[in-house]
Amino acid sequence: MDQFASPCANCSVGTVNQLIGLLFQAVFTAQCNLSPPELWPADYGPRVLHRGFKEEYDFIIVGAGSGGSVVASRLSENPKWKILLLEAGGDPPNEAEIPATSYDLPGTKYDWNYFTEKSTKASISLTKGSSWPRGKMLGGCSSHNGFIYMRGNRQDYDEWEALGNTGWGWKDVLQYFKKSEGNKNDEIADQYGGKFHNKDGPLTVELFQPNNLWKFMFIESAQELGYKHLIDFNAKDHIGFGIIQGTICKNRRVSAAKAFLVPAKNRPNLHVVKNAHVLNLEFSGGKKVTGVKVNIANKKTLIAKVRKEVIMSAGVVNTPQILMLSGIGPKYHLQDNGIPVIKDAAVGKNLQDHVIVPIFFKIKNPGESFISDVSPGEAIYQYLIQNTGPLSNIGIGDVMGQVNTRNDSAFPDVVYYLIIYKKNDPGLKGFLKFQTYEKALSNRIIDVNRDSHILLVLVTMIKPLSRGSIKLRGPDPNYSPKIFANYLDEQKDVETLHLGILIYLKMQYTKAFKKHGIEIIKSIVPECDKYKYGTDKYWECHIRHVSATNLHPVGTAKMGPDYDPDAVVDPRLKVKGVKGLRVIDACIIPVIPRGNPNAPIIMIAEKGSDIIKKDWIGK
Repeated sequence: MDQFASPCANCSVGTVNQLIGLLFQAVFTAQCNLSPPELWPADYGPRVLHRGFKEEYDFIIVGAGSGGSVVASRLSENPKWKILLLEAGGDPPNEAEIPATSYDLPGTKYDWNYFTEKSTKASISLTKGSSWPRGKMLGGCSSHNGFIYMRGNRQDYDEWEALGNTGWGWKDVLQYFKKSEGNKNDEIADQYGGKFHNKDGPLTVELFQPNNLWKFMFIESAQELGYKHLIDFNAKDHIGFGIIQGTICKNRRVSAAKAFLVPAKNRPNLHVVKNAHVLNLEFSGGKKVTGVKVNIANKKTLIAKVRKEVIMSAGVVNTPQILMLSGIGPKYHLQDNGIPVIKDAAVGKNLQDHVIVPIFFKIKNPGESFISDVSPGEAIYQYLIQNTGPLSNIGIGDVMGQVNTRNDSAFPDVVYYLIIYKKNDPGLKGFLKFQTYEKALSNRIIDVNRDSHILLVLVTMIKPLSRGSIKLRGPDPNYSPKIFANYLDEQKDVETLHLGILIYLKMQYTKAFKKHGIEIIKSIVPECDKYKYGTDKYWECHIRHVSATNLHPVGTAKMGPDYDPDAVVDPRLKVKGVKGLRVIDACIIPVIPRGNPNAPIIMIAEKGSDIIKKDWIGK
C-alpha cells in the first residue's frame, strides 16, 4: 500500500495544509531533530559547475533511489575506488520523514509526475490515466512510499532461478535481505531461530506504534472466516491477516538514502551530485560505455568519464528511457525516433505492476474506540516531542491480508490493504483526486462520507499475467516517456480481482463488521449502473473502471539467460552486448514478487554490489 492513506488519518484536519506546514517549520527551526540539511551527503554539484568533471571515476551510478543508494555505499567501502553518484533531485524534505505527511509529496518537485497512457480495458474512470509517482530526491521512492517492508516469498525467487537466473533463488537472496535488515522487534526477528531476519543491518525495520484496537478488529474478523493471524509476513507463512512492519525508526522514515548514504557521506572517494539530470550514455569504440552526459541544475551540460562501469539505478521508468536515448533498445523504436542503434534490445518491455481495485464500505457504528480528534498543534507536539500521536503512523494502513483466490496454495495472489476515513475527511478527497477519478464517481463516495465514516479496501492483484511497456515520447530527454501499463489485458487478471472482492465481501457477515454496521457501498461507478449489482458483469465493469496502480512497477530491463530474447541484462546484471554497463534497480526483475518492491530492490543492490566487487577485485 503506497500513497493512499489519509495524510492525517487519525486526526480531524485531514490533508496537511499551509498552516500546519508553517507550524512544522517553526518547530523544525527550534528542534532541528528531524533531517536537517547537514544530515545528507554534501552536494558536489557546485564544484562541478565551477571546475567541470576534472576526475575520472571508477564507477558512475545514475540515480540515488533504493538501488543506487545501496550501490554507492557498498562500492565506496573500497577506498581505492572513486565513486560518482548522480541524482536528478535533491535532499528529501522534512515531510518525507513523517509517516502522515509523506503522502503529500506526489505531485510536487520531489516527484517525476508520471501518468500512464489511457486505456479502454483498465482505469477507465481515471481522467488522466493512472498516476505514477516516482521519487525525485535522495532515496527515490523509498523517501515517499508507504513504508511497508515486504519481501515476497520463496516461490517468487525460485521462479527467477527457474527462468535461468543462476544465483537468484531463495537460498541465494535470503542472505542479502538479511544483510541490509536491522529488525527491532524481537518477537518477529527471533522466530525460527533467526533464520529469516537480522537485527544489525543498516535498514531499520519495525512495527508502527502504537497499534489501535481497530487494527485487531479486522484481524479477528479474518480469523472468524478461518484465516490465520500472521505475526510475520516475511517468514514461513504467507496466507493470513496481520500487521506488517515498516522501514521506520521510532516512527520516522528510514529511506535507503538515510540507511546507506548518510553513513557513507564523509567518505572522500564518494562524490554525490544533486539536481543532476542524466541525458544519455557516452560510448567509444562502438559499444564501450565511457561516461555519461549530465545536465547540472539546469545550468550546464557536462560529460563525466568512467574507467570501469556505469551503473543504471534510475528506476523502472528513467532507466529504460536513458538506455533508449543512448541507443540501447528495440531497433524499430529507436529508428522511429531518429536515434542511432548501439544495441537492439528489449528495453522497456516486460513491465509489471500490482493492480488495485478499491471497494468502499460505510461504517455506521464506529464506537468510542474509533479515532479520536486531535488538534493540529497537539499532533505536532506529540510527534516531535514524544514520537507518538496521529502523525507517527499510517492509520490502519499497515494492516494486511493475503489470500489465494483459487486454491489452498501456501502462496497468495491477492493482498488487501485497509484505510479508514472519518466523516468529511479531506484525506478521502485527496485519495480520489490523486487517482484522478471522474467527478460523478468521486461525488457518489463523498456524499456517503458526509454522514458516515468510510473503510477503503484496496483489493490488490499481486501475480498479474498482463505485461506493459515503456516507450519514448521522442528523442528529447526532457520528454516524459509513454507508460503503457496494459493493466487487465489478460482476462484472468480480471477474474482474480473479482474473486478477491468476493472473498472480502464475506467480512460483512462477521461479528465485528455487524457490530459496527460495516456495509459495502453499492454502485459507485455510474457507467456500471446498467448492470445488476453483484453480477459478474457488474463487478467486471467496476474492476475495469476503478483499477489503478499500487505503485509497484518493475521489469523494464529484464534479467535473464542468453537464450531469453527479452532479457536485457544477464544474471550478473551486465547489459548484454555492451561493455562497462550494468542495471541495478527494479528494472531487472523478471517476474514481479508478491510483496512491495522496496525491500527486493535493496536486496538486488546488495547482491549486485557483491557481484561487482567480485568482478573487479584484483583487476
